[in-house]
Amino acid sequence: MNTIKENKLVKLTTKTTGNFVKDFWQFLKNVLILFKLNFKEVMIFILFCTVFTATATFFLKDLLLNAMMSVSGQTFIAQVNWRTVFFNPFSIMFMIVFAIVITLFSLFEIAGLLHAFSMSQIGRDTNLTSMFMAGLRACRKALHPKNWLLMVFILVLFPLTKLLPLSGSTFKLILPGFVNQTIDYTSSLSILYNVIYFALLIFLTIYIFSINSFVMQKTSFIRSCKQSRELVKGNFFETLITMMLLTLILNFLINSVSSILVVNAREFLSFIQRKRGNIVAKSDEIGTYTYVLRQILKSYISPAVNNAALTVLFYRYIEEKGNLTALSGDTFKSKKYSTKVSVIFLSVSMTLLLAAGIFLFNKYSYLRKPVSRPYVCAHRGDNVNAPENTLPAFELAASENLKWIELDVHQTSDGVIVCNHDSSIRRTTGQNLTIHDNTYEELVKHELGYWMPGDYEHVKMTTLKEALDLAKKSNMNVQVELKGHPSDVGFEENVLKVINECGMHDNVMIIAQDASRLKRIKELDPTITKGYCMVIAVGDLNSIDYTDNITIEETNITPDLVREMHAQGKKVFCWTVDLDDTVQYLVSCDVDVIGTDNPMLISNAVDKADHRGGIRRVFHIIMHIIASMDK
Repeated sequence: MNTIKENKLVKLTTKTTGNFVKDFWQFLKNVLILFKLNFKEVMIFILFCTVFTATATFFLKDLLLNAMMSVSGQTFIAQVNWRTVFFNPFSIMFMIVFAIVITLFSLFEIAGLLHAFSMSQIGRDTNLTSMFMAGLRACRKALHPKNWLLMVFILVLFPLTKLLPLSGSTFKLILPGFVNQTIDYTSSLSILYNVIYFALLIFLTIYIFSINSFVMQKTSFIRSCKQSRELVKGNFFETLITMMLLTLILNFLINSVSSILVVNAREFLSFIQRKRGNIVAKSDEIGTYTYVLRQILKSYISPAVNNAALTVLFYRYIEEKGNLTALSGDTFKSKKYSTKVSVIFLSVSMTLLLAAGIFLFNKYSYLRKPVSRPYVCAHRGDNVNAPENTLPAFELAASENLKWIELDVHQTSDGVIVCNHDSSIRRTTGQNLTIHDNTYEELVKHELGYWMPGDYEHVKMTTLKEALDLAKKSNMNVQVELKGHPSDVGFEENVLKVINECGMHDNVMIIAQDASRLKRIKELDPTITKGYCMVIAVGDLNSIDYTDNITIEETNITPDLVREMHAQGKKVFCWTVDLDDTVQYLVSCDVDVIGTDNPMLISNAVDKADHRGGIRRVFHIIMHIIASMDK
């Protein structure tokens, strides 16, 4: 009896799978068919939207930040004042307006594409004017208060899930590198992130057709969400699996095409120039350009394919259900435009493009100059190969001929300054002991490296004095980050005392994310080098009078910021760079020191980086921006 049931289940599963494969194949064919009628218009429209959105966002972001600082009475934005800036009532209003404008940019592109593919669905041609009008109609509808939920849907849901980027701007919700690292290294946060991600993915699948309904029908977004639920009902798994398979296939094709084009182009150039070149350098170059080309194709092709796919599924489910209201007649309007209008439109576009080009050329003329090779700083020592903030990690950094190491310091209950990142030793030893509540003798009993491969079982907590003595012997400079606890007595004084006793006053830069720590250091010793450790860095950083240099999270580094700091005689340190694909950009920005957990990898990338100025420097910066669009 059980065998019969199992056979029936196998047959049912086989039949269901076969039907899905057949439907999916037909789905792919229909998606390709939609491109044939209006392919040229779709490609031109996406190009226009991409250039316009990128340019407008560039200017609007600067305008927003300057306006926020102005109304808050601040000249810069950093940890010390970000609450004052961001929670100012006027700033909140400005940010809402900015979010609405960015959302409208995305909606404009999505609506124009859905219009074009809807026209293709019924076998009719369209034109750019009709696509523009469809985008404007959707934006006008979205501004009604009852449709404001659409803003959250486009601005947050699509970028977070990244399953269906429907416009170029939906790629651009980027988490800072240190946030991604924290999530990756913390199991509880990683689990929470994945749970939230899959919850959002399910939510997106249920309401995926609300965009189609909103654009194509004279209805509110709330009503469109209800209609999407009706369409997806009974089709949930088909929709989810179809879109996931489409994403996998699209990524595979884009990756393959990118590799083929770059490899063949590189070989063709080598043949023309009759150069063999170094095989390692050639491989690195091919990998870099393949990655960049892949990101360009994804940002340009993915929106078109995904909108076409949604259109195919939308019409298929409408035909199956047959219970939705009639589509708006505006969806299928195709207005012809005269030669005169085309000439005017082209003239205005070229004038704006020329003006923007002149402005950017003058603004970034300094990029013609070559850059210097940055130093590499071992963040908490070489902590990829040895326990962090310990003598073995610092010794490895010294053996790798690094000029800089970075370490974090706390104060024990008996006043000893020790190296440790966290306020407790739980993460590194498994013992839940806070540093400020225990003596050095109590803390040094516990091993720090038992969990790492290698001979690190008996590694103990390192004092600041031991680390500085090693650095002095190895001719290394040291970034000493002040952590500490609010209850510590004489913390800054004790840190300075150790530095001076070791004779490292001129080879140490004291850094801190807490501005009050640096202000106290300046009171105690104005001559020692200080560096404000900034997660966010915007505005006139030269007005920060309690720092000599700045150390900034890598995603906030820009060529303009580095240039402004150098003009004031300040060095720019960046942290924490553990992927070599960002090194070329940082080199092109002309940073002074790159902090990393993996100094050998990053040192190798710095050695291979292009340090020339001019068009190559501009190229590397632009390519990094493009390559970062879907991270």
